[in-house]
Amino acid sequence: MSEENVFEPASEEGIKIVSAPEQKKSEASEEDFVAPEREISSEKEQVVEKVSSVDAGVSDEKDLLAGVNAVNDDNSSDDKRVATGIRGFDELISGGFEKNSIVLLVGSAGTGKTLFSMQFLFEGVKQFGEPGVFISFEEERDSLYKHALQFGWDFESMEKENKFKLLYFKPHQVTAILEEGGGQIRDALKSIGAKRVVIDSITAYGLLFHDEYKRREKVLEFFNLLSKWGVTALVIAEDSPADVEKEEGSIGFISDAVISMYYQHDEEKGIRVHSLEVLKMRGTRHTNKLCAINFEKDGITVYPDVEVF
Repeated sequence: MSEENVFEPASEEGIKIVSAPEQKKSEASEEDFVAPEREISSEKEQVVEKVSSVDAGVSDEKDLLAGVNAVNDDNSSDDKRVATGIRGFDELISGGFEKNSIVLLVGSAGTGKTLFSMQFLFEGVKQFGEPGVFISFEEERDSLYKHALQFGWDFESMEKENKFKLLYFKPHQVTAILEEGGGQIRDALKSIGAKRVVIDSITAYGLLFHDEYKRREKVLEFFNLLSKWGVTALVIAEDSPADVEKEEGSIGFISDAVISMYYQHDEEKGIRVHSLEVLKMRGTRHTNKLCAINFEKDGITVYPDVEVF
């Protein structure tokens, strides 16, 4: 999604954060982390079962995903962490995202979601040699590349080196692609051996469906294809954090992790502060603190020891 005010590097004064008087700890402790929940069965499997039982006309999941294979030949251990490369963040999530997980990034416009996701792809190539694909449903190539260059991220050069691809579709085009098994997207991922994918945004795609059940069904199909392709996916949503997991079957419920980004106003001090928090992350010990972030000349930096409000 286009976030014009997000892509302005910070001034030399840096961030201005108001400390919360009720919070006295400046360093993460055992109480700042939450252990992964123990689940009897996968939430995704529960949702698939529920969707299948509602409508006998819906194809069996195995039929839907038949013939869909991983797009890269990575045979490394499934417990490998996928580091984001974003300063100050990976140490808060046990070193990175779970490999092949689907991470939902939520927040309103201007909170930094597109910037965070582009940095995830850029650092994937630069630091870890992991090719990536950015799938946009609204903002076009020239605009995204222009904004990225403000932080020194030359995606055009990466694309020429076959380490990155940007795919632009109208949401209705994606529906047709998914009905055909996702071939066009899958082929693009396979052509560069992509290991990281960003979807910007699933909200735009979901607007195609006026029926809530149909919307969930189509989003679930999309998520299942991403899982089968063997990539770690960062999926952007414009939903509020309070909405993404408020009911069974919601988009937050079927995601492996949820990160929320904020742009809050302190009326007393007359300033706005960017921050993020990890709402959930399966299989991961993660911080439960609201962490300040700053947009610097080379991207986002997370400051977990700075207390927000």
